[in-house]
Amino acid sequence: MIKQYKYYLFDIDRTLWAFDLNAKNAIFRLIERHNLKEKIGVEDKELFFKRYEDINKVLWQRYEAGEITKQILRAQRFHDTFLIFCRENNKFAEFGASQPEQEENIKKFSEEFGTEYLEQMICETALEPGAKEVLENLKARGCRIAVISNGFKEVQYRKLRNSNIIQYIDAFFISEEVGVHKPSPIIFRMALAALCGEENYGNIELRGKIKSETLMVGDDFTNDIEGAQIFGIDQFYYNPYHKPCDGGPTYESDNLLDLIKQY
Repeated sequence: MIKQYKYYLFDIDRTLWAFDLNAKNAIFRLIERHNLKEKIGVEDKELFFKRYEDINKVLWQRYEAGEITKQILRAQRFHDTFLIFCRENNKFAEFGASQPEQEENIKKFSEEFGTEYLEQMICETALEPGAKEVLENLKARGCRIAVISNGFKEVQYRKLRNSNIIQYIDAFFISEEVGVHKPSPIIFRMALAALCGEENYGNIELRGKIKSETLMVGDDFTNDIEGAQIFGIDQFYYNPYHKPCDGGPTYESDNLLDLIKQY
């Protein structure tokens, strides 16, 4: 049984907003728009998406570690994916007659494609199953809700707005804006202080009670769950794909609706 909390901290991508489904839909639309079947030999959209995902995951890890900038991440993830298909399908001639021209045009196309991808992503509105119902229920109970995300600020707000859930959120903490990424306890502290009031959180006598009334909800075990454990609050590990984990979250479920079930 999951106890009722007063303060809830939610991750956005893959927790509230159905990132994987929305990303796939956005990329599939762009594959058609740019005729990547002819341009670089994309016969299988699923294969293209899988290879993109593998590259993107590694680059995101480097971005969160502070090793690369978001500009590099945005361009490189598609650049590297395009190179794979160009090599496999001998499609470099589509980008020019000489190697320097090909390299420059692939780089330019990657940057343009990356920009279009972000623009298309915010038009996709799928939510994780039960996400809106959970937020509605929590707000109706008078709970305070914040989102904490390592995503890009220019798209995260628009994702929430276009998906019609931004009205349930009381405070927003995007790592790019606040200057620190999850799992740093600093960003958790910022969010909780915003929900309960800095004067309350700053009161040492109240802080323990406030933390005991707070639950972090997220799908990323390292950033969300271990980050919350280090900070000292309970965690709900949303794990729809049943990924193995160590560390024992307070709660674990493949169903967000378990957050509001009454037993």
